[in-house]
Amino acid sequence: MSARLAATIMIFRQHDTGPQVLLLKRSRQVGFFPSAWVFPGGRVDDNDAHFPTKGQVDGLENTDFAVAAVREAFEEAGIWLGEGTPSDALRDALNARQGTLPNDGSLVANLDLIRQWSWWITPDTEPKRYDTRFFLCQVPMDESLDITPDDSETVEARWLTPAEAVHLHEQDELFMAPPTYLTLLEIQDLATVDEIWHHAENRSIEAIQPVHDKSVSPMQICLPTHPNHPSQTPFVGCASVTLNNLHWERQ
Repeated sequence: MSARLAATIMIFRQHDTGPQVLLLKRSRQVGFFPSAWVFPGGRVDDNDAHFPTKGQVDGLENTDFAVAAVREAFEEAGIWLGEGTPSDALRDALNARQGTLPNDGSLVANLDLIRQWSWWITPDTEPKRYDTRFFLCQVPMDESLDITPDDSETVEARWLTPAEAVHLHEQDELFMAPPTYLTLLEIQDLATVDEIWHHAENRSIEAIQPVHDKSVSPMQICLPTHPNHPSQTPFVGCASVTLNNLHWERQ
């Protein structure tokens, strides 16, 4: 089964305790990783390739992934990364799958406000597969910024430092998909949002497609550098993970 194109965006703000990232809890009714804590994200729509943009994201040949990331930041977090002022009614329509971003130039996605972080592809053995680009952006520390879940796909929102999120996950308090957990592991030692932003500028983006090893129990998810994985790059912090209760355990 071919993988559906998707985009995820990490939204960061600088807090006194360090860089905080927005995490959303998925509804337990959704079909892909129900009840998991995730970054805003979703599938690339046909309209995303035609939406007006300014600037660019290094390493991307087409704008559809980047526009999808901008759109998802607005849909799921109410944050617009571009020119113009989208309405609450547009956000409601997008979340209800009853509308699209307008192509008339009233809104323009500013791709200079985002950077690519990584590229994950769902294993071949999964029934639902996604080819997902991970992006990031920065927003001001603004207490008036109201993040409201859509109460359909997402039901709760939290700002946490990556280290806090990793700790809560490893205590079985925040269930995550492996790419979310491994991404937070990569970022947790970076001290500021600016450091994360500049780190993204110099990253080499290679596709990461985990391999499931079902010959062991619990099932092992093998990553690049593992002997059972066909690729030796990129290194993503560990060679494999297994599910232990509600958290991923590194090997």
